[in-house]
Amino acid sequence: MKDFLQKALILVCVFGVSACASTNKSIYHWGDYSETAYDYKHEPSDETREKHKKALLAIIANAAKANKKIPPGIYAELATLELQVNNLNEAQAYLLQEKALFPESAHLVDTMLNKLNKAG
Repeated sequence: MKDFLQKALILVCVFGVSACASTNKSIYHWGDYSETAYDYKHEPSDETREKHKKALLAIIANAAKANKKIPPGIYAELATLELQVNNLNEAQAYLLQEKALFPESAHLVDTMLNKLNKAG
């Protein structure tokens, strides 16, 4: 009986630990988004902006390889990064791509495009 209880306890521990294991079940590929977004928000600089931009572009490039989708807002965020350095054409292209991938964002994207056109 003691042997049985020891084995049962070991099995419970193994199942308990395996149940706690984290698995990413997201349908979206996030890459290094969290890390670079945090760095850019807490220490905004040309360097952290460029690092975050590269991470966003890597998400786009690697999503299909990871059999996942590009998350909503990635292109819109790239557009805002381009606006910060006055790259209006690139910002507009990213916004149009966001709208094409996520039609539900059309109202927001159209508002951003209208403001962009008034500024340009």
